[in-house]
Amino acid sequence: MLMVTENAGQAIESIVANAEMPDGSGLRIDAPDQPPATLDRSGVPLQLEVTSQPAEQDQVVSEGGAKVFIAPSAAPILDDKVLDVQVSEDRERVQFVIGPQQGQPGEPG
Repeated sequence: MLMVTENAGQAIESIVANAEMPDGSGLRIDAPDQPPATLDRSGVPLQLEVTSQPAEQDQVVSEGGAKVFIAPSAAPILDDKVLDVQVSEDRERVQFVIGPQQGQPGEPG
């Protein structure tokens, strides 16, 4: 299952608060053009949006007070990944990044 770093959790909490969303809201990750049976794990575009609740079959991952809702189409892509953030030098922009969990192929041990 997707792991969410503390920094990513804080960024999600801030984004949800700035969007003035109700309690329980979170960041939803979807791969809308990829049916789960035909996913190719390389280069799949993911869609992120702030939403007030998960869809019916979404997986829910929490970090601190932040919630990430993972659509069924994105779950196989994210199963062995970590969601983190990169902050620009001026601290004006946050970019979410997805990488392998420690100990996974492509990740230094």
